[in-house]
Amino acid sequence: MTMTHRPREMPMPAMNPTPIGGPSAWFASDYQDRDDWMLRLTDADRAEIDEAVRGSRALDIQAIGRDDFALPGLAARLRTLRARVKDGAAFGYVRGIPVERYDRETQLRVYWGLSRHLGDPVPQNRNGHMIAHVIDVGDRPDDVNRRLTQSNAELAFHSDSCDVVGLLCVRAAMRGGTSAIVSAIAVHDEMLRRDANLCAALYEPIVLDRRGEVPPGKTPWFEMPVFTRHNGQFNGYGPLPQYIESSQRFADAPRLTARQRAAIDLFYAICADERFCLRIPFEPGDIQFLQNHLIFHSRTAYEDWPGGQRKRHLIRMWLSLPDGRELPPVFLNKWTNITRGARRGGAVVAEGKAPMIPFEPEMPAYA
Repeated sequence: MTMTHRPREMPMPAMNPTPIGGPSAWFASDYQDRDDWMLRLTDADRAEIDEAVRGSRALDIQAIGRDDFALPGLAARLRTLRARVKDGAAFGYVRGIPVERYDRETQLRVYWGLSRHLGDPVPQNRNGHMIAHVIDVGDRPDDVNRRLTQSNAELAFHSDSCDVVGLLCVRAAMRGGTSAIVSAIAVHDEMLRRDANLCAALYEPIVLDRRGEVPPGKTPWFEMPVFTRHNGQFNGYGPLPQYIESSQRFADAPRLTARQRAAIDLFYAICADERFCLRIPFEPGDIQFLQNHLIFHSRTAYEDWPGGQRKRHLIRMWLSLPDGRELPPVFLNKWTNITRGARRGGAVVAEGKAPMIPFEPEMPAYA
């Protein structure tokens, strides 16, 4: 019996790739063994943050806007960091938040308030969670209806479904869990240099599994190119290899070709190349901000401290940039909204669910 596939929602024509370069194309050696590019908080900055917390106490965390979290001295440095994330190296770090002396509500209030100086939060899952706890809850990496972030498994280089992803480190792992980032443009240009045909293959749609989070009227799989160009700008979209492979469980999903598999293998090999892969130790009190269109991020597998109460714990925010780049229509295969100036990206919230902030991870150890 011959099987027919459903038509592609928004196919993307293949392109003849050319080198891109520019300020967002960097190598690991540009940042290794120096941290002068980080925004390191001073005692005065921390006092200012504490005052902003006191000034915002009358507001629910979700109601806090940039002006509600006033930072008279720090705001200018946050604007510099924002410009770097949006139009420069595409990543930025804040170091020195005293998470150890804050209760959970204050940790989230500080994180939300600082992040509002960069963008607008969007929901991260069908339950409407505006903040997500990245922690091992015992999910199996081979569970095709769960995201890999809630396990202790390695995560290959990938992108999240937002303009900017923020990660606040509350606790590090006992062993492993090392974060790494690469420049999407540097990876693209190296791939072009090594094999232009395989680079061109990633301008064509790659099929991916939605992992159970299926918007109304959509298939449980979708297609997205790894590389796109739109209005003169390059965009990267890093797929997790497990999501590529598990897409093939759907009979109506397009089959991966040998050329696509070879292109994906070369893509991940370049991302892991030490010339491109920048590993920055994640310390408690760090916030990492990454522009998802120009940075791919990963982590190694990890082992938690014994006892259950000292688990590696990152807290994630997804941000929309009101002045972000114009995105190509093919992003609507994954995103429900790509309109510049609107809150875009994020997950489709299930009917009857209101946006909310879970203060603790949903796991027995925190019950």
